[in-house]
Amino acid sequence: MPRSIQRVKETGNIAFVKTVDIEIPEGRITEALKNMGLDVIRLTNKVRKVPTSTIKITFKDPQNRNTFVHTGLQVDSMHFIAEPAIQNTKPVQCYICLKYNHVSKYCKTKQQICARCGVNHHIDHCTAASDLLKCCDCKGNHLAISNDCSFYK
Repeated sequence: MPRSIQRVKETGNIAFVKTVDIEIPEGRITEALKNMGLDVIRLTNKVRKVPTSTIKITFKDPQNRNTFVHTGLQVDSMHFIAEPAIQNTKPVQCYICLKYNHVSKYCKTKQQICARCGVNHHIDHCTAASDLLKCCDCKGNHLAISNDCSFYK
């Protein structure tokens, strides 16, 4: 099964709890949710490699996940709101050439395209006027990373 389809299927079993104090260990959260068949992971900052205040909880049963989302997390005398995981529906866009349906790792052109004017340079080096936007995908009057692009829609 492709990983992209597998991720969509798995989101029904995942919930996130945000703003959980760093001092609360994962073991106390697991203990508060005993007998639910789950896996508790504290997310880490990718850049600084430090723990964040967000907890990812993976349930074996989607019904338990749904119940958990409605009731939230109760640890000692603290209550935390739970959110269901949702699949990102935005299409992938290469940050090098700004074309859709591939990522930079698989970009064949490897030419940096400006998101503002559509010319072959990085947006930091763009000298075009801010009111002269030109999408490199649909040639519209917006940034190439805009949700208004007809290629995006």
